[in-house]
Amino acid sequence: MRRLALGGPQKRAGLIAETGLSAQTIMRAIAPLRDGEVLREIPIRIGERGQPARELRLNPGRLCLLGISVAQFEVAVCLRDLAGTQLYRRREEGDFGAPDAALAGLERMLDEARDALPAGADCLGAGIAAQGYMLEPGRRVAARGGISAWAGFDLHARVTEITGLPVVLENDSRALALCVRDSLGELPGNAFFVHLSSGIGGGQMVDGQMVRGAWGNAGAVGGLIPRGPDRPTETQIRAAFGLSDWQDLPRLPPALYQAGLDWLDRAAAQLSPALQAIAALIDPEVIFLLCPLPDEIAEALIARLSLVSEARVSTLKGLAPDQLRLPRVVCWPSAAPDRAACIVARDAALVG
Repeated sequence: MRRLALGGPQKRAGLIAETGLSAQTIMRAIAPLRDGEVLREIPIRIGERGQPARELRLNPGRLCLLGISVAQFEVAVCLRDLAGTQLYRRREEGDFGAPDAALAGLERMLDEARDALPAGADCLGAGIAAQGYMLEPGRRVAARGGISAWAGFDLHARVTEITGLPVVLENDSRALALCVRDSLGELPGNAFFVHLSSGIGGGQMVDGQMVRGAWGNAGAVGGLIPRGPDRPTETQIRAAFGLSDWQDLPRLPPALYQAGLDWLDRAAAQLSPALQAIAALIDPEVIFLLCPLPDEIAEALIARLSLVSEARVSTLKGLAPDQLRLPRVVCWPSAAPDRAACIVARDAALVG
């Protein structure tokens, strides 16, 4: 099912070859899904002789996923079917620092999403991508704007009560890392993700698996970067260039553009020590900056970063730069957290 969700229609022969399962096992797996109208088999005739090949396709709108995002200044709900077709999506901006304010908006949207569920459809589960520091893995987060109130609030239990669905709560940065994995098909086995939005978060992948840590906070790199006017959040990067929308970048006066580049020097100096720690302690092959920056701004920021500390340079004196085995830094346009939450729900339902 996950192969169908990610790769689209699949031929039986291809599934047999890729999974190493026997034809009989594949047939037994397909039968109840076909009988339940979850998928259908389409005969594909290639030549004039012999039996036609059978292509498996998901039935649109039959199995659905609910994605929920919770952040200080935005809440959103997305309903998609397993093949990725969007059936409902709504987001609200405002001050959602208190749980009551966030839940009031979410309940309205969840009611609308329930009404948008196609007749005869089943919802496999709900994923939550939450901004904040995990206090109880998969249940509670300490979110900015109302840390004490959120710390005493069981977000997992409340959403379970509202939806009646299996619910998985994930840090928003790790949820977005799953979007990168889906988009690339295959990631390097060891990767790190730095999420730049209104705040800074992170996620870690080791041997192809997302790492959560003892309390669900593995990769929380934001705590290593000082707060202040040069903190490299996406919000402050735009503000440094005097922009509310990156679409206006081509019309920016040269003096303002240069002022933005000068600010990037200071922002990179804030970000570099955290990346140096990641490179030294985790040794990833690649560090993804999850941030919707224009290419020229992303390249300018990356060019200003330093991934090796002076102490490490002195320790490894004599090695050529390529022998230091430093990670590549790649900017990746950040996806919407509510859509990423649908991937969290999908993986929980299909992979466990």
